[in-house]
Order: sequence, then structure tokens, then C-alpha cells
Amino acid sequence: MFATSILLSLALAAPPGGDGAAGDPHLADCEITTIYDQYVPAPEAGRLVQLNVYEGMPITAGTEIAQIDKTEAAANLKIKQYELDAAKKKADSDVNIKHAKAAYGVAYFNLERYREANKNSPKSVSEIEIKHHEFELKKAELAIEQSQEELVEAKLTSKAKQAEVEAAQVMLDRLSLKAPFDGIVVGIEKQKDEWVTIGEPVVQVMDVKRLRVKGRLDASQWGPGDVANRRVTVEVSLPRGRSVSVPGKVTYVSPVVVVDAFEVWAEIESPMEKGMPVVRAGLPASMTVHVDQPVAARQQVPVRSTADRRPQ
Repeated sequence: MFATSILLSLALAAPPGGDGAAGDPHLADCEITTIYDQYVPAPEAGRLVQLNVYEGMPITAGTEIAQIDKTEAAANLKIKQYELDAAKKKADSDVNIKHAKAAYGVAYFNLERYREANKNSPKSVSEIEIKHHEFELKKAELAIEQSQEELVEAKLTSKAKQAEVEAAQVMLDRLSLKAPFDGIVVGIEKQKDEWVTIGEPVVQVMDVKRLRVKGRLDASQWGPGDVANRRVTVEVSLPRGRSVSVPGKVTYVSPVVVVDAFEVWAEIESPMEKGMPVVRAGLPASMTVHVDQPVAARQQVPVRSTADRRPQ
């Protein structure tokens, strides 16, 4: 058993060669597909008042593609801003506190005056009158506390109004449809002045520069660890008998073997010519995986929608 384990370990660790696979694996009949192909949906219902793109137009991430009518949202934002201004004015004012303190001073003065009168001339002021002025003093003291609490409440209300303004601004901004990534407009689903509903596709955007190359590798000769994260060279057949070699990196190796082979995916970046991609999805290609070269460094790929079909 021990000897069998050693032989198995040596067999797994041995590089391809001898009676096994030799050199870099070559994957013929590869498929080139897009990675990022997305229908940009309407975030809210409304009339499409602007359409700023056309089919075939190159765009960058964040470019405004279209705009839904903002009239109501803009008016709502203005209302919220006025409410915020009023709330801030109230929160910044301590007039009520000053008034309450002044009233307390008067009530205190009156009470002390009547008490002094009783000292100089006993029973010149009735006890009911004294009690009344003690009550007025206490009421003035509580009025100070109440005005202080109202000021705290006004400051909190001001913060709430600020949040309402920000929410109204978000709603206004949502009515602008923006490109999710760099690419080309490949489809216009809605025209200016048409009505759109929430989630309805308006424009289709495709990233034509970053592409995926899919191929199948002989499972009897190679394992996932042989090709994972390796550098690749993709040979693409172009019109008029031309071809181009494009470097890339393996990004996915299927853990499943189907008909003695498993899928290997790589990502490449198409060279551009006169503003258009030289390598396009659908062109015939082959791929060589450089298993003898160092493993390519892992990179953080930005998360983007990979929807490749129109929403139903």
C-alpha cells in the first residue's frame, strides 16, 4: 500500500512527457463569444424624452444613453429642497429659547416682588396670589425645557429633510440611463417619445474589445491544474486569408469531463483598427495554452452583467 501511494504521487507530479502529452496543448475549433452583452433597462416608467445614441456608436461607461421625462421628479426635488431650507432655518433659530428665558425672568421678578412685599407688610399679598406667581415661574421654567427639546427635534427634522432631498435626487438621477461599461451600441429597442415601463429594454450595449475564447481539451492528456490561469495565444482567422495572434489568459477550467474532454475558457482583448475590433465574436479560432510558462497573475475582474439574452 505504501509503495502504491508513492508511485501514484510520482505519477501525478510528473510533467507531461514520454508516453503522455508533450509540449503545449493546442485547442482547435474554438468559439469566440462576447463577455459583456447587456440590454440597458428603463429603471422607471415614463416617456423617453431623449435618446442620445445610435446603432454602431462607441460609448464609454457612464455615458448618458437616454433620459426619461424628469419633470415630475425635478419638481419633487425642488419641493424637498424648500422644505429642507425651512427646516434648517427653524433648526438654526434659538428665538423660542430666548423668549422662554425672558418670560422666566419676568415670572421670577414678579414672584420675588410679591414675596418682598409680604416681608415688609405681612399678608399684604394673599397666599393664593403667591401660589399663582409660583406656578407662573414653574411654567416659565418648563417652557425653557420645552423650547430646548423642540430645537433638538427641529435639528433632527432638518436631517430627515436632508435625507428626503438626497432620495429625491437619486430618483431624478435614476431617470438617466447610462452605459454600464465601455462598448458599442448594437441595438435600439425604444425610440424618443415612446413610453417605457420599469425593466423594459431600451438599448443593447456590447463590449467588443474583451472577448471569451472557448475550447475543449483532451482529458486523457491534460488535467485542470495543467492549464488553469495559464497564458494563451489565440490564432484568429480573418477575412481574405489573413490571421492574427492575440495573447490572453485562461480564466475558467470546467471540472466536468464530457466525451473525454473538458472545457477551457480564456479571455483576450481584441486589437482595434480604425476604431473597430479586429477580432470579433463568431470568427474561427484556435488556442495554444502555454503550460511551461509561469502561471499568470490573478486579476480582479470588475463585476458586470453578463446577460446575453433579452429579458423576457
